[in-house]
Amino acid sequence: MASVTLRIQSPPLNNDVVSLPRNHFPIVTFKTTFFGSSLTANGKPLSLPKTFRTQPVITSSSSSTHTFDVVIIGAGIIGLTIARQFLIGSDLSVAVVDKDVPCSGATGAGQGYLWMVHKEPESDTWDLTMRSYQLWQMFAEKVRAQGLDPLQELGWKRTGSLLVGRTAKEAATLKKKVKRLSEAGLRAEYLTSDALRLKEPELEVGKDGGAAFLPDDCQLDAQRAVAFIQKANRHFSTKGRYAEFFHDPVTGLLRSDSSSEVEGVRTFKNTLYSKKAVIVAAGCWSGSLVHDLFRESDILLNVPVKPRKGHLVVLENFSSFRLDHGLMEMGYVDHLHDALDRKSSHSVKVEEGQTLSVSMTATMDTMGNLVLGKFFVLLVP
Repeated sequence: MASVTLRIQSPPLNNDVVSLPRNHFPIVTFKTTFFGSSLTANGKPLSLPKTFRTQPVITSSSSSTHTFDVVIIGAGIIGLTIARQFLIGSDLSVAVVDKDVPCSGATGAGQGYLWMVHKEPESDTWDLTMRSYQLWQMFAEKVRAQGLDPLQELGWKRTGSLLVGRTAKEAATLKKKVKRLSEAGLRAEYLTSDALRLKEPELEVGKDGGAAFLPDDCQLDAQRAVAFIQKANRHFSTKGRYAEFFHDPVTGLLRSDSSSEVEGVRTFKNTLYSKKAVIVAAGCWSGSLVHDLFRESDILLNVPVKPRKGHLVVLENFSSFRLDHGLMEMGYVDHLHDALDRKSSHSVKVEEGQTLSVSMTATMDTMGNLVLGKFFVLLVP
């Protein structure tokens, strides 16, 4: 796995990107068993996506009351896509409300990979994941059918993905995984250490290592995709069917006095009534949001969705080497399926009674930046 050391002086912040001015570049040192030599990037700009550069939002300047058919809480890629579906598939009016702006949450912080290589057939989420995987590919084809380039509009590219192991035990597990994925209808193959080196010359896994390779896996640029969807949604604002209320957190639900049914939401600035539905699409914050909204109610709702700890490092204009595929190490799958496995080779001792488990992903984005994702799990007995 890779270890990353950052020494960063506090930079000035703006509303779009957390960036380091030229005289405040960090010292970033990578020590990894994946890549052939230790990599030191001094003087490389490092930026962490914070919010999405957006056009002025469509909303009123003062506190007011509005009525829509559907009110959607959350302006991430899911919330905006739900709005899109209502707008193009019906005559309903839609409002999207968010405490911040698009791409300010998990959407903007992700790597944008659409991978099946780490998924498990016949799991509880398999059918949903497959459906999402297919819908994204259909969406890219629709963009292409409009005479547009999915790469330019969505940052969409079919990179293929590699789930990488370094030991004989992991290699055996990967071979079984390739068999299950193939039986589930996906194109998948196992790559030996030598075959893997032909795919990714800079990747070193040792003679016992190997990888599961899915050539049809894709990735996109979340900010480009959101901008494309949002632009299409805003065409409906002139027809009175779409509005955005950003920097306006939801503070409560509006309930009917007679039936106690939810009739809308109250935000910090506005009151938004809904004729048809209120949809919570707040991503990993949906659970805590629903809990807060129903705190004073006799209704008990448990939404089992929580934020997950991780870090994303973006090395801009990276040229030390190039990755042609998305990479994920086996430890990531361990985190998803068995985070409490104390025998994982990806775990290191933190202090008495605690273990810190770390895994890594790596991709090259459409701008030629190297994007490293690290996922941390603190295991407590």
